[in-house]
Amino acid sequence: MELAGRKRGLLVGAVALAVAASAARFSPFILVYFMMDQVVMHFHDLASIDWRFMAALAAGALAAAAVYGVAMYLSTMLAHTAAFNILYEVRVQLMGKLARVPSGFFSDVRQGEVKKVMSADVEQIEGFVAHHLADAASAASLPLVAIACLLAVDWRLALALVIPIVAAFILMGRALATPEGAACQAAMRASGETLEGTTVEYVHGMSVVKVFNRSLSAFRRFEADAREYVGNIKWATYFNASGMGRMYAAIGAQMLCLLVAVLLVLPGVSADGQSYARFVSTVLLFFLVGAGMKEPVLQMITQTVTMSGVNAAVECIDDILDYPDLAEPAEPREPQDASVEFSHVSFSYAGPDGPRALDDVSFRLPSGSVTGLVGPSGGGKSTIAALILRFFDADEGAVRVGGVDVRELSSQRLSDTVSFVFQDTFLLADTLEANIRMGNEAATRDEVLAAARAACIDDVVARLPEGLDTRIGPGGTYLSGGEAQRVAIARVFLKDAPIVVLDEATAYVDAENEGRIQQAFARLARDKTVLIIAHRLKTVEAADRILVMDEGRLAAQGPHDALVRKSALYRRMVEANERRDAWDMAAGKEDRRG
Repeated sequence: MELAGRKRGLLVGAVALAVAASAARFSPFILVYFMMDQVVMHFHDLASIDWRFMAALAAGALAAAAVYGVAMYLSTMLAHTAAFNILYEVRVQLMGKLARVPSGFFSDVRQGEVKKVMSADVEQIEGFVAHHLADAASAASLPLVAIACLLAVDWRLALALVIPIVAAFILMGRALATPEGAACQAAMRASGETLEGTTVEYVHGMSVVKVFNRSLSAFRRFEADAREYVGNIKWATYFNASGMGRMYAAIGAQMLCLLVAVLLVLPGVSADGQSYARFVSTVLLFFLVGAGMKEPVLQMITQTVTMSGVNAAVECIDDILDYPDLAEPAEPREPQDASVEFSHVSFSYAGPDGPRALDDVSFRLPSGSVTGLVGPSGGGKSTIAALILRFFDADEGAVRVGGVDVRELSSQRLSDTVSFVFQDTFLLADTLEANIRMGNEAATRDEVLAAARAACIDDVVARLPEGLDTRIGPGGTYLSGGEAQRVAIARVFLKDAPIVVLDEATAYVDAENEGRIQQAFARLARDKTVLIIAHRLKTVEAADRILVMDEGRLAAQGPHDALVRKSALYRRMVEANERRDAWDMAAGKEDRRG
């Protein structure tokens, strides 16, 4: 990753200190060996031992232990500093990237998957750099330093220690590098991401699930995903355990290999007492170092397994960072007016060869007109809105705003030209004023109040304990769905863009809020081009023109009265709306009687 490269100085320093710590950690073994050699060589005359030399060796061993502690401390500090900087910068880079990708990206990636990347995957990288990098460097360098020294002492016995280590790495590598191992790790990661997304959706939708008494069916989906994840975890655990078992067996054979080597070398040792005594001290050194090498070798192999998880996390992060930004035109053009035009537009969410959400759709919204967009669910209404805002680019044809293809408008100019009121309103956990001011950060407080009045939310402002300064959301006051919609409309008033798209803004509000929202719509439509995606047809009966979508095609268009006469689909929709309105009125009368 690029950010790790930017912290190269800290990371190199941490690794270098860890290597130095490994050398210091091994030094006492060599120094003790020389001390043992002195004792063995002068066993029959201990008074002849150079005790000053022995004291120097002992002091060197103590100094090496102190150097090891200091070097590991400094290495850990540098690694943690680098890790925290990487953690911060990766998250900042991810947030910046999410702001630059097309908005349609968030239709392809579920909340749980993005959350996993932003939290678990980034934390995994931070954890490795902070807690495992120095350990991995130390674990890798200690056996290398030890083997280099032992080769200088006796290459034959050194090979006896090296062969089991090489065998352990080969066995572990073969286990991890097999297609089955790759499939196992991929399945575990994929099912983990699925479970993360299901968990987020399950928790977020709990209120709806309970209202419709769907707790059991919703839980079954969560349980199925959890079972799949557990199954993949068991598979991965079994697979890794089998590889680890073979690796442990190879490492466990190290002392046996050394013993065999000693027995093979022993006949060639000179029979004189001094040579024999020196060989004994050498054998003791090899057994001592061999026993000490086991822990770092096992740790090094464990870190290799950990790295596979870190690599997977890096791949998930890079998948987002490498996602193409919204393409900006080399020479941006300016819209000529406030018209919107679709010219033979076709689009598929699955790519050009997938099923089409829009199929050869053409229409034009003149500047200053009010147009309704209706049709059955899945007919392509929201897709039209998404293409106007360039959440996606059309596969065929052209979408024009102000007479200019949206791909030739800068993203900032398109945002300034088009306002959008979503069906599901997003409110910040901030003051009411801050939520309205999203439409125009530079607006004065008087302009915010004027937008609130125009959106018919001044009654809410008056009711709130601190007016515009009241905090909305957790730790503050919650607004109803209709009130939240009016806040969204206030943003649009404050932004004052020439084109406004309203996506079923009254679909789920009560009659009182719907009336206020309709008043706000009437004010909003003055001198603007307005496209209203309508769930309730009476919302658009007075529109200049109504577009009727069906299965991705423009089935009919025209004023309400003309469509009632000539479009069977529209007529059925009108009749269905009338039946629902009659049912709502009957239900309201029953409520009043009660």
